[in-house]
Amino acid sequence: MWLDEVPGQVDPRSRDAVEARWSRARWGLRVTAFWCAAELVVSLLGLVWALATKGSSLPLAGPRGTQDLVGYAFIAVLAVLPMPAAAWVAKRSVDKIDWRRKPHGWLLYPVVVGPLQALGLLLALIAVVGNDVLSWWQPVLVLVVGTAIPVLATAAARRAVLRQPLRELGGSEFVVQLPLRSPQGGGQDSLLLTGDRLRLTVRTAAGRPAQQPSTKDIELSAITEVGVRPSTPEDRAWAWLADGRGVSVPPGDVVVVRTRHDAQLLPVDAEFAELLRARVAMRGREPMRIDFGGC
Repeated sequence: MWLDEVPGQVDPRSRDAVEARWSRARWGLRVTAFWCAAELVVSLLGLVWALATKGSSLPLAGPRGTQDLVGYAFIAVLAVLPMPAAAWVAKRSVDKIDWRRKPHGWLLYPVVVGPLQALGLLLALIAVVGNDVLSWWQPVLVLVVGTAIPVLATAAARRAVLRQPLRELGGSEFVVQLPLRSPQGGGQDSLLLTGDRLRLTVRTAAGRPAQQPSTKDIELSAITEVGVRPSTPEDRAWAWLADGRGVSVPPGDVVVVRTRHDAQLLPVDAEFAELLRARVAMRGREPMRIDFGGC
């Protein structure tokens, strides 16, 4: 089945830990998929029943006839379209990375698909039984349950993959997104670790936000050394914004990444060093540990 195998390559040294995470995650993803499919089937069956009996009127349609058919068609599109649309978007992502390897983005799909399909199910139910038969709380219940189940199931799947310790994901190709530490925060300063590169995105870390984010890619194959040390007042800017301003290193530990060309400081949790080291090692050569002599 499409969720059986761990997506992407897995280092044999990390296989047990990665497969355990994926085994828990895929159940949540399957619950989401089966729930949305069940909503779609029930909605369509309800519409077929309503069309066959002609015994109901839609809140979106006026007199029976052409307007009723337009209303039925609208509900059918509302019930059917979200799932294939979400699948189409997932397969045509700009980064070309399999959506199953991007747990940080999983929630986007049920948050969009869930409410739309729940609304389609509710309108199909109204088409069958009539609006006057339902109490006020029943439509609310349909919308809440129809939305909550796929969202909660997907959130549980995401949590199963991204739970601590994150270093266990180093031997896989799961994409890991982490916030970068900065005084301003704002959630727009982050790093993204994929199967072959490390991408830094910085926009708010130097006082006022820049109009456009600044990005830097580091190929994993170019990384030669990784270490952790405390930041110092002598540290130079660790990133440059799109408008030319340098970003000073915030207090706390920093991960130092050295490549064949330069060195990059990352104000991120020290555990990321082990995650990065394992991800680079999966590509054939583990980077050396940097010894800062007790700094």
